Amino acid sequence: MTVLPAAATPNEADRVIGIAAIDPDQATGPVGADEWFARQRLFPDPTVDLAGNLSRAQGHAKSLQAGHSRAAIQSQAQAAAWQSLGPGLGGRVSDLATDPTRANTIYAGAASGGLWKSTDGGSTFSYSWGPTLPQSVGAVAVAANGTIYVGTGEGNPGSASYSFPGNGVYKSTDGGSTWLSMGLTGTDRIGRISIDPNNSNRLFVAAAGKLYQPGGARGLYRTEDGGTTWQQVLAGANDTTGSIDVSISPDDSNTIYTSMWDHTRTPAGRVYGGVGSGIHKSTDGGATWTRLAGGLPASSSNLGRMGVAVAKSDPNRLYAIAANTPGNFLGFWTSTNKGASWTQVTSSSTLSGSQSTFGWWFGRIFVDPLAAQHIWVPGVPMLESTNAGTSWTSNSSSFHVDQHALAFDPNVANKVYLGNDGGIYRSTQNGSLSGSWTKSGNLANMQFYTVGVSQQDPTRINGGLQDNGSVRSWAGWGSYYGGDGLANVIDPTNHLKVYACSQNGSCGRSTNGGNSMSAFGAATSDRWNWLSPVALDPTTPSTVYFAGNRVNRSTNSAAGFSVISPNLAVTSWGTVSAIGVAKSNAAVIYAGTDDGKLWVTRNTGSTWTDITAGLPSRYMTRVTVDPTDANLAYITVSGYRNGSSAAQVFRTTNGGSTYQAISGNLPDAPVNDIVLDPQNRNILYVGTDVGAFTSTNGGANWSPVGTGMPLVPVTDLEPSVSAGQTVLTAATYGLGIYQIRPAGTPSNDFSLSASPASATVIQGSSATTTVSTAVVSGTAESVSFSATGLPAGATASFNPTSVTAGGSTTATVATSASTPAGTYSVTITGTAASAVRSTTFTLTVAIAGGCAGTNGTDVAIPDNTTVTSTIVISGCSGNASATSTAEVHIRHTYIGDLVVSLVAPDGTAYVLHNRTGSSTDNIDKVYTVNLSSEVRDGTWTLRVQDAAAQDVGTIDTWTLTL
Repeated sequence: MTVLPAAATPNEADRVIGIAAIDPDQATGPVGADEWFARQRLFPDPTVDLAGNLSRAQGHAKSLQAGHSRAAIQSQAQAAAWQSLGPGLGGRVSDLATDPTRANTIYAGAASGGLWKSTDGGSTFSYSWGPTLPQSVGAVAVAANGTIYVGTGEGNPGSASYSFPGNGVYKSTDGGSTWLSMGLTGTDRIGRISIDPNNSNRLFVAAAGKLYQPGGARGLYRTEDGGTTWQQVLAGANDTTGSIDVSISPDDSNTIYTSMWDHTRTPAGRVYGGVGSGIHKSTDGGATWTRLAGGLPASSSNLGRMGVAVAKSDPNRLYAIAANTPGNFLGFWTSTNKGASWTQVTSSSTLSGSQSTFGWWFGRIFVDPLAAQHIWVPGVPMLESTNAGTSWTSNSSSFHVDQHALAFDPNVANKVYLGNDGGIYRSTQNGSLSGSWTKSGNLANMQFYTVGVSQQDPTRINGGLQDNGSVRSWAGWGSYYGGDGLANVIDPTNHLKVYACSQNGSCGRSTNGGNSMSAFGAATSDRWNWLSPVALDPTTPSTVYFAGNRVNRSTNSAAGFSVISPNLAVTSWGTVSAIGVAKSNAAVIYAGTDDGKLWVTRNTGSTWTDITAGLPSRYMTRVTVDPTDANLAYITVSGYRNGSSAAQVFRTTNGGSTYQAISGNLPDAPVNDIVLDPQNRNILYVGTDVGAFTSTNGGANWSPVGTGMPLVPVTDLEPSVSAGQTVLTAATYGLGIYQIRPAGTPSNDFSLSASPASATVIQGSSATTTVSTAVVSGTAESVSFSATGLPAGATASFNPTSVTAGGSTTATVATSASTPAGTYSVTITGTAASAVRSTTFTLTVAIAGGCAGTNGTDVAIPDNTTVTSTIVISGCSGNASATSTAEVHIRHTYIGDLVVSLVAPDGTAYVLHNRTGSSTDNIDKVYTVNLSSEVRDGTWTLRVQDAAAQDVGTIDTWTLTL
């Protein structure tokens, strides 16, 4: 028996690294997201050309979209349009580039969400990419004349998250409004683009090439005419070697450095290094090349990804970093003579540890354009050195983990942008890791695995996110369950009852909308899938089904489980990947596996029958049972037909005795989900790797669902009904959540959210939150507000009392001295003529007094040293206040030396003072800090860093009031 943990730790990247290619039948099964994604698309044939098949499917989907639009025009009908619901939290960013010709303009390449653009200095971003173009972006560069070049296909090779291939280079001369394909369509994955600073039409493209197959277009390419023609100027040493990084010397554009990388994948593992890896140099514009040595690693089967960078302010200064084949840190080098010789920088745990065991996920170096020894190295944390790597500063608390890109604003001094797996952050202190960083907004490049929707309110949505946990719309899209967010479900009869999972079957349940979570009860399985399926009985949703390689059943909302199946897989790694429960007969349950099996039980698991005959041996992605007939079921599979006549969608009308292929004219792409229209079960919807499609004739013909959604993978669909209309919600892997009313003209509807979504107050004080409305469909109506669930003695008021949808109000919840301490779920309701929507505001009321502490013990602050002083808070329930205070007294003759931070019990650091004040003596100040996301009880630390030489001091006393 396997007892699942309460929650998984946040995933930094794939923990299973550098495993050699092995027989798929002997593999341990998909361990990380990348392997899970790849297994679906490659099983059972690992030689499938993923990029070629995807490109053909995208072309087919594009033609179907065009035909769909023409048909709507000819019939003078208005096609229903998808609406993006965000959230703008920010997902994985693969590259960044600033625009030298347009002030405050920066471009961000998203791993699977196209290109995003900011025109306000990084405060907000908007989608700036062709909706029918490949959504995976690997590299972005802007020429001196403002021309933008984008390389598609993420160069990072896949680890915790799947990396989709692309189809070459695109170019825009109008700031990203329109795009033109510039060829290199067979390169699959592009790691970097470097543009000649003196010639905007001359650029070099580092093409990593196909990940799963050898050969094809890979290596370093050059164009002299802005992409009209290309020449391969450096091929790999073998057919698994491509180029991953390239830099042009700033003083001589004929001097080019490139990093070649020998690597390949199979569904069962990866070999991310080889004899073809190494750094090469050309001094004649790419005509001839020399593999650099002089201290760099020699060719070896153990040499993995390398990165190379040249200093703009000192072209003699170069840097290189390398990982070995498994992904561990191998070394860091610098050269002061243009790569003729190299000095290996003495390693440290800070430097080597930053790459963890997956250095192939990073592999880049960034150099301050004005200071040759000021460098940054991406890793799990970001590293910074001001002395060419002699010493390092690390930061893993000011922003999301897993760093990928850095860009310097050419028009604003000291402004630096950072891109990582959690979005974009900006610094106005020249990228100092000891300084403050601000996260950008409106970056809706989120990679969703699943979506759940309230059947009472379609604006109430939860979902599982790669890299960013499980999130919920009714609490400002905040994360309520950690790790990578996988299966998310909402009880159809009670939307306060929710379920959320992280990777490999670590799942939680809640009866208060996610405000608090409890672990699933113990379940039995030998192994668990990356996305372990969770399904509710459609008639009795307190009955929950949950599966690894065995199906488990709970009758008490996942508090406890009993196993109801044997091992249903046929390989040593197989698991159940899809569960379908019949509404008309709860004893009938279908289970599909990731190794190509489909089973059914007609007696709630007492016996199981193999009903695979007639289906292809493919990864089973979904089983959906007709609500009126337990023998009528729809099955979807992943993978590509690859030139065969096999299908991806099937129907059985006799419980699995026979099947009919109903893929019709669907693009040949993996199908991830199938659902039935809740108001007309003869209307089918599927989510595929190239969008969402619908059929009204049993699958004979398919057409795109609505308009307005880019060609992005749709991983999950959830139907609901609102105001008599079907509402279809789609989870996309790269562009967040979309929603549509497929019937056509939408009814008036709006969404409601509160920010902040929670607050802690002392008895007798007030909390405020901004309640925002947004038009979901139709036209804007007047919305009035009310609140329920208030504790005794508390009142709620709204200013203004009503707004037109799209506006916001300030809600003030006032408590009295007699309001009982505790945590309360306050429901804020917006009422309009056509719809009533609600959101949750969590109010924690703390006992007046008793939530403060003082440390009066002096702590010496030696020169150039970091010291700490602590205060332990206990007996205080709930979270701290948004207006918590830290009263700090420090004796120091030069406070410009000091960085003072308040460190919460969970390790989050809040910078109070950052080397300001220059020669001013002493700190005697009360700092107000928003600690509303922090639990009050625990050990609080005042951390003081003397960051410069010559002056010393003392922490005198400090008081914390929460």
